[in-house]
Amino acid sequence: MKIHEQTLMRFGNQHKIIKHYIDDLPPEAIYKRLDPPRWSIHENIAYLCRYQQVFMDRIRLILDEVTPYFAMYKPDDDPEFRFTAAKTTGSILHCLYRVRDDLQIMVEDLNPEYFSRMGTHSRLGKMNIPQWIEFFLLHESNQLFKIFKLSGGFWSTENSDQQNIIYMPGMNNIIDDLAG
Repeated sequence: MKIHEQTLMRFGNQHKIIKHYIDDLPPEAIYKRLDPPRWSIHENIAYLCRYQQVFMDRIRLILDEVTPYFAMYKPDDDPEFRFTAAKTTGSILHCLYRVRDDLQIMVEDLNPEYFSRMGTHSRLGKMNIPQWIEFFLLHESNQLFKIFKLSGGFWSTENSDQQNIIYMPGMNNIIDDLAG
C-alpha cells in the first residue's frame, strides 16, 4: 500500500492557491458575507486552517489507536474554530501554511507499514491513511471552490454594495508578509 505521488503533490501544494484567489480583493470582500447565512472568504480560510489541525490530530490517533471513530467535524461545536476565525486573514494563512508543512513532513516520514492503519469516519466508514489523505484533499478542494466562487462573486453585478468599496492595494503586501 502506498500514497500516490499525485496525492502527495496535491497535499503539498493545493492549499497555496488561496492567496492567488484573494490577492486583488479589498478587505471588505474577504470579511463580508455575501450571502449572510453562508461564510465569508475569511471564515472559509479559518475553517481550512482549523480543520487541518483536526485532521493532523486524527492521523495521530489512527497511528496510536486501533480503528478510532471520528464524528463529522462541526466548527460550531469547536471553540478553537472561533479562536482561529478571530485572527486576521494573513495570520490564518501563515498558520495554514505552517501546519501544512508539519503535516506534510509527518506524512512523508511515515513508515509505509502504517498506511494500512484504519480510522472510522461517521459518514464515510473505515478508511486507511491514504484514503484519509485523499478525503482531506477532496474536502479542502470543495472549500477552495467556495473561496473561488466568493472571490468572483464579490465583483459580480449581483453584488450591489460595491459603491462603498475602497480598493486598497497596499493591503496585499500586508497579507503577503503575514502569509509568507
